[in-house]
Amino acid sequence: MGHRASTAPDFSLDDLAGAAGRMDILLNAANAALLVAHGIRSEAEIGLLLLGPPDPPRLVRFLGHRLRSFQPDIRSNASLVRRALEHASRVERETSPGVLASKATFEEALDRLGPTFVYLKEGGNDIRAVGLPADGTFVLSDNQPLAPAEDRAILDRGPLVVGVGPTAVHTDHAIAIIQNELDRRIP
Repeated sequence: MGHRASTAPDFSLDDLAGAAGRMDILLNAANAALLVAHGIRSEAEIGLLLLGPPDPPRLVRFLGHRLRSFQPDIRSNASLVRRALEHASRVERETSPGVLASKATFEEALDRLGPTFVYLKEGGNDIRAVGLPADGTFVLSDNQPLAPAEDRAILDRGPLVVGVGPTAVHTDHAIAIIQNELDRRIP
Protein backbone atom coordinates (compact mmCIF):
# COMPACT_ATOMS: atom_id res chain seq x y z
CA MET A 1 0.00 0.00 0.00
CA GLY A 2 1.41 3.35 -1.05
CA HIS A 3 -0.18 6.03 1.12
CA ARG A 4 1.36 8.89 -0.88
CA ALA A 5 1.99 7.13 -4.22
CA SER A 6 0.86 9.26 -7.14
CA THR A 7 -2.28 8.30 -9.02
CA ALA A 8 -1.50 10.72 -11.86
CA PRO A 9 -0.49 8.93 -15.08
CA ASP A 10 2.06 11.65 -15.78
CA PHE A 11 4.14 11.36 -12.58
CA SER A 12 7.83 12.03 -13.12
CA LEU A 13 10.01 9.02 -13.85
CA ASP A 14 12.95 11.11 -12.69
CA ASP A 15 11.64 11.66 -9.15
CA LEU A 16 10.03 8.40 -7.99
CA ALA A 17 11.05 9.04 -4.38
CA GLY A 18 9.75 12.61 -4.30
CA ALA A 19 7.15 13.96 -6.69
CA ALA A 20 5.78 10.46 -7.38
CA GLY A 21 4.98 10.00 -3.68
CA ARG A 22 7.54 7.30 -2.80
CA MET A 23 6.58 5.20 -5.81
CA ASP A 24 10.14 3.83 -5.50
CA ILE A 25 9.12 1.92 -2.35
CA LEU A 26 6.29 0.17 -4.18
CA LEU A 27 8.38 -0.62 -7.24
CA ASN A 28 11.20 -2.05 -5.13
CA ALA A 29 8.56 -4.15 -3.34
CA ALA A 30 7.28 -5.39 -6.71
CA ASN A 31 10.81 -6.34 -7.72
CA ALA A 32 11.32 -8.26 -4.48
CA ALA A 33 8.03 -10.11 -4.96
CA LEU A 34 8.44 -10.96 -8.62
CA LEU A 35 12.10 -11.23 -9.57
CA VAL A 36 14.59 -14.04 -9.16
CA ALA A 37 18.01 -14.36 -10.74
CA HIS A 38 17.44 -14.54 -14.49
CA GLY A 39 13.66 -14.56 -14.37
CA ILE A 40 10.26 -13.83 -12.90
CA ARG A 41 8.40 -15.81 -10.26
CA SER A 42 5.55 -17.10 -12.39
CA GLU A 43 3.51 -18.08 -9.32
CA ALA A 44 3.75 -14.62 -7.73
CA GLU A 45 1.36 -11.71 -7.96
CA ILE A 46 1.63 -8.29 -6.37
CA GLY A 47 -1.07 -5.68 -5.94
CA LEU A 48 -0.02 -2.07 -5.45
CA LEU A 49 -2.70 0.12 -3.91
CA LEU A 50 -1.92 3.76 -4.69
CA LEU A 51 -3.57 6.27 -2.36
CA GLY A 52 -1.87 9.55 -3.31
CA PRO A 53 -3.32 12.43 -5.30
CA PRO A 54 -4.99 13.24 -7.59
CA ASP A 55 -7.34 10.25 -8.12
CA PRO A 56 -7.11 7.60 -5.37
CA PRO A 57 -7.57 4.77 -4.77
CA ARG A 58 -5.99 2.89 -7.66
CA LEU A 59 -5.03 -0.78 -7.74
CA VAL A 60 -2.27 -1.97 -10.08
CA ARG A 61 -1.65 -5.72 -10.12
CA PHE A 62 1.33 -7.51 -11.65
CA LEU A 63 0.75 -11.19 -12.52
CA GLY A 64 4.05 -13.06 -12.70
CA HIS A 65 2.82 -15.73 -15.12
CA ARG A 66 1.73 -13.12 -17.69
CA LEU A 67 4.34 -10.36 -17.36
CA ARG A 68 6.37 -9.61 -20.48
CA SER A 69 8.00 -6.22 -19.91
CA PHE A 70 8.95 -6.31 -16.22
CA GLN A 71 12.59 -5.37 -15.55
CA PRO A 72 14.90 -5.08 -12.52
CA ASP A 73 15.05 -1.34 -13.31
CA ILE A 74 12.31 0.40 -11.31
CA ARG A 75 12.19 3.32 -13.74
CA SER A 76 11.12 0.97 -16.54
CA ASN A 77 8.50 -0.59 -14.28
CA ALA A 78 7.28 2.88 -13.31
CA SER A 79 6.36 3.30 -16.97
CA LEU A 80 4.11 0.24 -16.66
CA VAL A 81 2.41 1.84 -13.64
CA ARG A 82 1.98 5.13 -15.53
CA ARG A 83 0.32 3.27 -18.38
CA ALA A 84 -1.93 1.44 -15.91
CA LEU A 85 -2.99 4.74 -14.34
CA GLU A 86 -4.37 5.89 -17.67
CA HIS A 87 -7.18 3.39 -17.04
CA ALA A 88 -9.48 5.03 -14.49
CA SER A 89 -12.37 2.58 -14.42
CA ARG A 90 -13.62 0.47 -11.52
CA VAL A 91 -13.63 -2.42 -13.99
CA GLU A 92 -10.23 -4.12 -13.98
CA ARG A 93 -8.43 -4.09 -17.34
CA GLU A 94 -5.12 -5.44 -18.58
CA THR A 95 -3.07 -2.42 -19.67
CA SER A 96 0.10 -4.34 -20.59
CA PRO A 97 0.74 -8.09 -20.57
CA GLY A 98 0.40 -9.14 -16.93
CA VAL A 99 -0.47 -5.63 -15.64
CA LEU A 100 -4.05 -5.03 -14.47
CA ALA A 101 -5.49 -1.69 -13.40
CA SER A 102 -8.66 -0.45 -11.73
CA LYS A 103 -10.04 1.94 -9.16
CA ALA A 104 -10.45 -0.06 -5.94
CA THR A 105 -10.55 0.66 -2.23
CA PHE A 106 -8.39 -1.25 0.23
CA GLU A 107 -11.34 -3.46 1.13
CA GLU A 108 -12.11 -4.16 -2.54
CA ALA A 109 -8.45 -4.96 -3.18
CA LEU A 110 -8.47 -7.41 -0.27
CA ASP A 111 -11.60 -9.05 -1.66
CA ARG A 112 -9.87 -9.52 -5.04
CA LEU A 113 -6.62 -10.78 -3.59
CA GLY A 114 -7.90 -12.99 -0.74
CA PRO A 115 -9.29 -15.03 0.86
CA THR A 116 -6.23 -16.13 2.90
CA PHE A 117 -4.20 -13.29 4.40
CA VAL A 118 -0.88 -12.91 6.18
CA TYR A 119 -0.46 -9.47 7.72
CA LEU A 120 3.12 -8.37 8.26
CA LYS A 121 3.23 -6.24 11.35
CA GLU A 122 5.93 -5.36 13.82
CA GLY A 123 5.42 -7.45 16.93
CA GLY A 124 3.59 -10.20 15.03
CA ASN A 125 4.35 -13.89 15.52
CA ASP A 126 7.84 -14.85 14.36
CA ILE A 127 7.57 -15.87 10.70
CA ARG A 128 9.94 -18.78 11.37
CA ALA A 129 7.71 -20.18 14.11
CA VAL A 130 4.41 -20.30 12.20
CA GLY A 131 3.04 -22.22 9.26
CA LEU A 132 2.61 -20.09 6.17
CA PRO A 133 -0.14 -20.72 3.62
CA ALA A 134 1.11 -21.62 0.16
CA ASP A 135 -1.50 -19.39 -1.48
CA GLY A 136 -1.68 -16.55 1.04
CA THR A 137 -1.91 -12.87 0.28
CA PHE A 138 0.74 -11.00 2.24
CA VAL A 139 -0.29 -7.50 3.30
CA LEU A 140 2.36 -4.84 3.87
CA SER A 141 2.46 -1.08 3.85
CA ASP A 142 4.97 1.41 2.52
CA ASN A 143 7.09 3.41 4.98
CA GLN A 144 3.93 4.37 6.91
CA PRO A 145 1.92 2.01 9.10
CA LEU A 146 -1.63 1.16 8.11
CA ALA A 147 -4.18 3.70 9.28
CA PRO A 148 -6.55 2.44 12.02
CA ALA A 149 -9.38 1.82 9.51
CA GLU A 150 -6.99 -0.08 7.20
CA ASP A 151 -5.69 -2.09 10.14
CA ARG A 152 -9.28 -3.02 11.10
CA ALA A 153 -10.12 -3.94 7.49
CA ILE A 154 -7.34 -6.53 7.37
CA LEU A 155 -7.80 -7.76 10.95
CA ASP A 156 -11.53 -8.30 10.30
CA ARG A 157 -10.51 -10.89 7.67
CA GLY A 158 -8.76 -13.07 10.27
CA PRO A 159 -5.20 -12.93 8.97
CA LEU A 160 -2.16 -14.68 10.32
CA VAL A 161 -0.21 -11.77 11.88
CA VAL A 162 3.55 -12.20 11.54
CA GLY A 163 6.76 -10.26 11.87
CA VAL A 164 9.96 -10.98 9.97
CA GLY A 165 12.35 -10.43 12.86
CA PRO A 166 13.30 -8.31 15.83
CA THR A 167 14.45 -5.35 13.69
CA ALA A 168 12.19 -3.26 11.45
CA VAL A 169 13.23 -3.57 7.80
CA HIS A 170 12.21 -1.91 4.56
CA THR A 171 9.16 -3.25 2.75
CA ASP A 172 11.15 -4.78 -0.11
CA HIS A 173 13.50 -6.47 2.36
CA ALA A 174 10.54 -7.93 4.25
CA ILE A 175 9.22 -9.34 0.97
CA ALA A 176 12.61 -10.89 0.18
CA ILE A 177 12.57 -12.55 3.62
CA ILE A 178 9.03 -13.84 2.99
CA GLN A 179 9.99 -15.21 -0.42
CA ASN A 180 13.01 -16.93 1.10
CA GLU A 181 10.84 -18.52 3.80
CA LEU A 182 8.32 -19.70 1.20
CA ASP A 183 11.11 -21.04 -1.06
CA ARG A 184 12.46 -23.10 1.84
CA ARG A 185 9.07 -24.49 2.88
CA ILE A 186 7.11 -25.00 -0.32
CA PRO A 187 8.64 -27.13 -3.07
